Amino acid sequence: MNLVEYRREMIDRHIGILLSEELEVLSKAIICGAGAGGVGGWTYLSLARLGCLHFKIADPNRFNPSNVNRQAGSNFETIGQNKAEIIAKEIQRINPNAQVEIWSDGLRPETIHSFVEGASIVVDSIDLYELDTKKILFDIALKQKIPIISTPILGFGAALAFFHPTKSPSFEEFFGPIPNRSDQKKYNRYIKIFAAGFFGFKPKLNWPLYAERVDTGKVPSIVTSCMLAGALAATASVDYLLNRKSIPVVPTTIHIDLMQQKLVRTGPLRRWFLRKYAKYLFWHTNSTK
Repeated sequence: MNLVEYRREMIDRHIGILLSEELEVLSKAIICGAGAGGVGGWTYLSLARLGCLHFKIADPNRFNPSNVNRQAGSNFETIGQNKAEIIAKEIQRINPNAQVEIWSDGLRPETIHSFVEGASIVVDSIDLYELDTKKILFDIALKQKIPIISTPILGFGAALAFFHPTKSPSFEEFFGPIPNRSDQKKYNRYIKIFAAGFFGFKPKLNWPLYAERVDTGKVPSIVTSCMLAGALAATASVDYLLNRKSIPVVPTTIHIDLMQQKLVRTGPLRRWFLRKYAKYLFWHTNSTK
């Protein structure tokens, strides 16, 4: 089978949900993915299966055994290999026509401008503990009128925050200024309350143990929430690229929990309440509910 026939049959089952002309739009979009771990990998592979052909993927990290529980591309054979390189190979296995620019050294403040140049959309999958890089990515993307999607995970769920380049607040306006790392206690508190910018309710978790793991840099995570986050990010990307305007934009977010069968849209008023009481609601409890 030649590549033209392969691609035609590959996207055939989309017809009826997507139109031929919409698939053409997706094929021309440039997806910039910052991070190829638990959320990023599933996002890019989903977009590849949706027919996207142009990717920039940045991640300096290599797969290790602790990634296998949730990250696309991670398995016994890929341990020790660069995440961006492996996901690029997976994309091109799905569609050999895909063009993937690999940034295996990751992102630095001086390279982010080049990374997002020409992007149709930016996917934020940067690690929670790299907040300074995350903020710079947000600032540059939004300044260049490029939307940015962030879909963090929590328990059996995930949240969707779609930052529209003209309708949404900036990173600092929405999350507040990042504390200096020299004040570790304040910085850790910011990381914990940072979650209140995305999630709309408190899922059933062992919160004391969860908080303890967060403090040690090992945020608990599982594959189903990562796959859900990838599906949310891919859906939001399609929504924007095809101008369907179905997905709410920040300051409104969506939070879905599969185990609790719950979906909540959180707007500015509820967000203010969650932020104000985040430390008590999310962390100060011995309950598993």
